[in-house]
Amino acid sequence: MTATYHSVTSAFDEYLSTIRDQAIALNGTTVSVGLIGGQTLAGTLTYITETLTGWPAGGSQWPNALTLTVSTKVHKIRLDHVSSLGQG
Repeated sequence: MTATYHSVTSAFDEYLSTIRDQAIALNGTTVSVGLIGGQTLAGTLTYITETLTGWPAGGSQWPNALTLTVSTKVHKIRLDHVSSLGQG
């Protein structure tokens, strides 16, 4: 008997992937982060991927949260709490 595996991607996974890609592109810049509850924070974004050694070759590990520095206060924001992310 052979097992067949299908790629399963949910809309939520695609949403998180989009937020993650934006965070990677905007890393180190001043951004505005819209939160699910309607609050907006503006500050400097830090989102750094970690390159994996070993298996999978050339793979990356992504944090589940972004770091936003507003003035001198550092906020950790889970990706699933972000409704929008943009420059400015």
